[in-house]
Amino acid sequence: MFKQLSKRDVLVFMVLVLVTGIVGYYYANNQARNLLWQHTYPVRAELSARHISCSEDSPTWLADMLRHQTKKNNAPANQIAYIEPSGTLHHCENGYIGKYPLLSDSVTEQTRFRYASVTKLWTADEILQLVKDDKLSLDTPLADIISEIDTPIDSRINNITIRQLLTHRAGFDRYSVFGQDMFNIGKDICPNHITGLNDITLGFEPDSKTSYSNLGYCLLGEVISRLNNRPYTDIIAQQYGFADSTLQFISNKPMVDEVSYNYVESGLTGLSDIYSAFDYEGLASAAGLSGNAIDLAQQVHRMAAKPTPNILSIDSKSACDIAQIAECYGYAMVNYQPQPDLPMVHYRDGNLFGLSSLVAIDEQGGVVALLSNGTADNVKEDSNKVKIMIYEHLTKR
Repeated sequence: MFKQLSKRDVLVFMVLVLVTGIVGYYYANNQARNLLWQHTYPVRAELSARHISCSEDSPTWLADMLRHQTKKNNAPANQIAYIEPSGTLHHCENGYIGKYPLLSDSVTEQTRFRYASVTKLWTADEILQLVKDDKLSLDTPLADIISEIDTPIDSRINNITIRQLLTHRAGFDRYSVFGQDMFNIGKDICPNHITGLNDITLGFEPDSKTSYSNLGYCLLGEVISRLNNRPYTDIIAQQYGFADSTLQFISNKPMVDEVSYNYVESGLTGLSDIYSAFDYEGLASAAGLSGNAIDLAQQVHRMAAKPTPNILSIDSKSACDIAQIAECYGYAMVNYQPQPDLPMVHYRDGNLFGLSSLVAIDEQGGVVALLSNGTADNVKEDSNKVKIMIYEHLTKR
């Protein structure tokens, strides 16, 4: 029987066996399948970069920023909104809501993205409003409001101030065993086990250095809640008019109008998705918001226009180098001024697995909000490149 097979039949048979083997291998091997998906990214990026939609008369650099995010920073779907100092709004979007290009709906200006740590702007703004309303001061000790701090083994915790929490100088080292950061490092302290503050040792002397801390902003959320006798999420949603916007607090599952995120687990162990990776409800005041870029830009534009101290204010006690990007924290944002004779721009960014967010505000009140469903290979270095690109565009005029 086999002698009757032609060379063509044999070739077809061998191809079928090969294809079956390859399909079977990738079906059974999740790690290999995820790596293959990553390797197809240039094709997906090209399709997404060709699908950019902008509002009328938008500056060309907005679309250029989306192309950069798509081709260089692993983000096949993006939104950018720009409010000029005059108040004129521009926006651009690109990519697809679902995982597969062409097979899913296009991203629009209404598509939902997670804000990650950009959420901290609402927490800082509300704290600063409480200061202006004389309900607390920047030098109010946290222990005066959080009554669970009663017998700390580290007495320095009694003296942590609101100012230090805002500027990430309270002594919480996010990488220590007591870091309680959102990446499952350290103890689960805030918001559900705050008595645990009595049992930890600070990572450094408060005000001696800066160390970015989600724990600090969770505690600020508790301050807001306790001074208003209501849940933090209810206060923020009402104060900032969420009912008239796309803004919502997220939970541990995707929302129906939410973009998919360009994240796959390529290691042997780790996180399979960003939805179950973190306790978003517990991190509401640090990384719990979602919405679109237009609403983000508009809300931040209003925050920046408020009387001082506001989200643009720089703390007089912080000795930091504003010439170094991403080094000098104010009460809410990082301040960047490469030379004394050049303009200053303020930044607040956020990153999670498969997504990134960024807000920039210039000295005239212009606001840029950039939301992406991917993260760069080198988060810090590539994120700083994006910030410098935006700085150059904002300071050209």
